[in-house]
Amino acid sequence: MAQRYSLEPAPAVSVAPLLSRSLLIGLASGFAVLLAVYLGAGIAFLRALPAPSIELRLPADAGTVAIDMPIALETLGLGTRVEDVRLTEYALDSEGRPTEQLDVPVRYQSTQEGQIPGEGSGVVVRTDGSPLLRYDTRYELVVRGVANQWSWTGQRMAPLASAAVFSTPLSPVADFPEHAVVPFDEAFAVGFNVPITSMDFTVRPEAKTRTWQNPERDIYYIQLVDFEQATEYSIDITGAQGVSGAPLRAPAVATFTTPPALKLVDMTPHSGERDVAPGTDPILTFSAPVGNPDAAVEAIRVEPPTDGHFQWLAANKVQFVTEKGFPYSSDIQLTVEPGPDGLRSTDGGYFEEPGVVAFHTRVRKSIDVNLSRQSVTLLEDGVAVYTTAASTGVRGAETPTGSYSVQYKMTKTRMRGVNPDGHQYDIPDVPWVMAMFGDYTFHGAPWRQAWGVPLSNGCVSMPTANAKYVYDWTPVGTPVSIHY
Repeated sequence: MAQRYSLEPAPAVSVAPLLSRSLLIGLASGFAVLLAVYLGAGIAFLRALPAPSIELRLPADAGTVAIDMPIALETLGLGTRVEDVRLTEYALDSEGRPTEQLDVPVRYQSTQEGQIPGEGSGVVVRTDGSPLLRYDTRYELVVRGVANQWSWTGQRMAPLASAAVFSTPLSPVADFPEHAVVPFDEAFAVGFNVPITSMDFTVRPEAKTRTWQNPERDIYYIQLVDFEQATEYSIDITGAQGVSGAPLRAPAVATFTTPPALKLVDMTPHSGERDVAPGTDPILTFSAPVGNPDAAVEAIRVEPPTDGHFQWLAANKVQFVTEKGFPYSSDIQLTVEPGPDGLRSTDGGYFEEPGVVAFHTRVRKSIDVNLSRQSVTLLEDGVAVYTTAASTGVRGAETPTGSYSVQYKMTKTRMRGVNPDGHQYDIPDVPWVMAMFGDYTFHGAPWRQAWGVPLSNGCVSMPTANAKYVYDWTPVGTPVSIHY
């Protein structure tokens, strides 16, 4: 009879718990490895990203920018975004000093997105769509935003900010003197607050001009080619361009005058005068002070040429001082040459026409007293023109011989003295008296009846009418010769 044996399961019950624990450990280790790799790769990726920032694309020196230059922004870093843009503008005066302040409504306008969320670029624009920048302005720009910031503890939002201060070019502003007087050879200067490349202008009344600039290019010179004296000119400045391209801030009108012509306003002797003493030194008086007195030597012509020099009595008055006087019986002329190369006033005016002084010197007059003939003879240039009987000094009071000259003249005077015979005399109202020297004179003697014989106390007496003729004919300084 066969014997049956039962088969019992293998003793695996004791092995299963060991296998299960190993598997779990393996799976856990693998997961940990995978997690570590993932986290390491993530951290490496995050570390490889640029640091979050908002960058303004402006000149490095934050100086002057062109008005058409876009104000560009660039956002960097994962999750970076712009949240607020504030722009403040300050109007600048011609010297660049701030005056008015204004907050400008602006916004950020994205123009390009990057490959990573949050990265990109854009520009600042006005909310009303008008141009962002204007000339003559300083700007303060502040941009604020946020960015994702990662750490082992997780993610958080970090604030970001960027700021800049910059200005736009100053536009040219013209500056010029008021009430300027511009002489012939000078230019009218228009200054500017900034260097310029050109200036547009018109001149009224119309005149040809030549222009140039100084090396710094901030002064523009205008010189009249068609120059008229005593004229007011206007310069309408309609445009100018700074070297930065900025246009003229505002049109301007400048005015200046040219100086009046220099003229002769008075002269001694007067032009056309005759019978002028040769020893008279002429005086010329001008309409304004003369700025170049040394030019008188070349600018004033004396005819006929006469030795002498110019002596300024005042800023507008000059005298020609002769060495020995002018010739007798001659036409004398002083001519002030015209033109800007001659005499000039302190304002720059010059003679437009010749200034002429012409006069005629008297004839050479002399008086001859002949004691032998008891006569007085008047001579012109050595030719006798009049003779009268006279009565000279008696014995003991003889009229002295010699050469003299008429010192002064009196229409009448009182004479007192003692005759050689001891008699005193006192005669009032002696007429037509001309002194020669000391008490010796020519005079009329209405009390005397005889002539042609010595009867006086030393003077040369003549009939009253004849004495008046001699008196009227004789200028002071006339030479007198007394002889036998």
